[in-house]
Amino acid sequence: MQDNIFDGLLAQLEERFEEMDSEITVALPERDEKYAALRARLEELERRFPFIESVLDGEGAVRLSAEEHVGLVEYNRTTDEAENRERLNLYLTGHRDCFAYLKKIGLL
Repeated sequence: MQDNIFDGLLAQLEERFEEMDSEITVALPERDEKYAALRARLEELERRFPFIESVLDGEGAVRLSAEEHVGLVEYNRTTDEAENRERLNLYLTGHRDCFAYLKKIGLL
C-alpha cells in the first residue's frame, strides 16, 4: 500500500517537474546573486561573440580566432557554473519542501 502511495506521489512530481523547474529558475536571479552574475556574464559573452549562438544552434561551420576560442571556452565554463547553481537551488528547494512537510505533519 505504501509503495503505491509513494509511486503516485512520484508520478505527480514528475508531471509538475517542468513547471516547478521553470518557477525556480525564473526566480533564481532575484534570490541568488552569484547566479544572476553568471547569467549576466553569459549575456555579455553572447553580445561580444555573436557566433556563439550559431555554434550552439549547429548552423554550419564556424572558424574562430584565438580570442573567439577563449570566449567560447569561457562561455562553456560559465554555462556549467550557472547550471550547477540551478541544480543546487533545485536540491535546496526540495530540502526546504521536505522540512516544511515534516514540520507540518509534526515530525519536526
